[in-house]
Amino acid sequence: MRAVATAILAGVIAQIVVEPPGALATVPDALRYGAVGAGLVVFLLTRRSIFAGVVTGEVFMLAGKWWLG
Repeated sequence: MRAVATAILAGVIAQIVVEPPGALATVPDALRYGAVGAGLVVFLLTRRSIFAGVVTGEVFMLAGKWWLG
């Protein structure tokens, strides 16, 4: 069951990164892909904690957007 949830989440994230909706479209591609990369690294380092990976990606993107202005 967990594998199915992880696969669905990965699909949703991939779709949002490739074709961002709404305000997310204003975020540069490099920042979006960097957030996914950071989330993936934390996901793998925390024994596959989906929560830690998603939160890290969100924080990375918010911090990057704040930094860029």
